[in-house]
Amino acid sequence: MKKIILVLLLAIAGFSGYAQTYNAITSKNKTYLKTLKGVGYTYKNGVVTLKNNGSYDLGTVSIIAYSKVDSTLFGIALFEEGLEKGARVRAEVYFTSGSGNGVHDVLLKDIDQKNLVLSFDKAVRAIK
Repeated sequence: MKKIILVLLLAIAGFSGYAQTYNAITSKNKTYLKTLKGVGYTYKNGVVTLKNNGSYDLGTVSIIAYSKVDSTLFGIALFEEGLEKGARVRAEVYFTSGSGNGVHDVLLKDIDQKNLVLSFDKAVRAIK
């Protein structure tokens, strides 16, 4: 029985090593923290799903992505249409790579998705 549990734990640990990293919110701004309380997102195959289980309707929200292994890779998912309380929306992540005049679009198949780090970039409450 102990061997079976050990194998299951090792299998789970192996799968978790292939997942993206989600950064916690580091802002000290109380309004920003209240705005994002209850708001979450997930990433899968180039699409971010944003869920608003918070207390406020949202206006613009952006989520950024960068790579642990490619310092020039940058991705952003923009939610500009707003998001009501209790709603869920999806947006594709737009990826670029390079620096200066050498910036170019990157196809999803060319990205090492397991090494992505995602975080909130911006979140604004909707104006009623």
